[in-house]
Amino acid sequence: MIQIKKNNFVFGMISKINIKLFITLICFVFLGTSIYVNFDSLSNQAIGIKEIIWLFVGILFSFLSIIFNAFAWKLLIKNIGCNTNNLNIIKIFLTTNIYKYLPGGIWHFVSRFNTLRLEFSNEKSVECILLEPLLMLVAGFIFIPFGSFNIVIFVLCWSSTLIFLPVFRQFLIKKLKAMKANILTKIDQPKDRKLVNNNQNISISMFYPYRPLLVEIIFVLSRFLGFLCCINAFSIGSLISQGELIASFSLAWIIGLIVPAAPGGLGVFESVILFSLGSHLPEAPLLASLLFYRLVSTISDVVAALIYPVKKLLKI
Repeated sequence: MIQIKKNNFVFGMISKINIKLFITLICFVFLGTSIYVNFDSLSNQAIGIKEIIWLFVGILFSFLSIIFNAFAWKLLIKNIGCNTNNLNIIKIFLTTNIYKYLPGGIWHFVSRFNTLRLEFSNEKSVECILLEPLLMLVAGFIFIPFGSFNIVIFVLCWSSTLIFLPVFRQFLIKKLKAMKANILTKIDQPKDRKLVNNNQNISISMFYPYRPLLVEIIFVLSRFLGFLCCINAFSIGSLISQGELIASFSLAWIIGLIVPAAPGGLGVFESVILFSLGSHLPEAPLLASLLFYRLVSTISDVVAALIYPVKKLLKI
């Protein structure tokens, strides 16, 4: 009897642990240990004109990736059946994208929902928000098989594109609404239940979002090119095949999108890259590349967020 109570207590404690936070803390420890062990080698990494040029090009590609991401979201919203004539979707996306760095990692979604619901129904607004990260994940899965060209991995990853077929999409939207409606709507529970259970307004007639998916694939590719610039800045890009590099990048980016408790996937993306490529590339230059890529991507997010405020300030 005592043993049963003890087991129940242990399982109760485990159930209360925030799994995402736990994994993120493990990644921080792993990353911090790697930096500590390689600190001397890291401090000896030279930053000259060539490296600065590579990093600047990396910022450019990362910035362009955000524009592609915003455009893909605009196409997705149109694909769902919403009229965007009265909304500047690109502006909404760029100005709210920086909110992903706030604790919780949901405030860019909440802000977008609060704007969309002024123009669209709650059903449509939630659908626009929930399908966008799913589109990003599917686009990321496209590149994972390039690392091994294994037919099984190809089938598994590329079959993710089937989830946007009407029969799967309808079921998926219903489940996503059941999980995320409370977070987005911030309204009382009875109305939330109505939002979750009311399935009549789901876009059954929505055709396959091939155009948003294509632009989202370009977004992932552009994001990768920004990462590749950081790798080339420390002269290790030629030590590994581009296929293996983009496959590892896509896997790390997907895990960083799904798992993290830290803002912007900080620590998770870097740890996955270190774990997958650490045996193929010199660890100190790889660490330097990852640290500078985090800086590059953050700068590009800030620049993108400032576009419309600066335009308004300068009255352009």
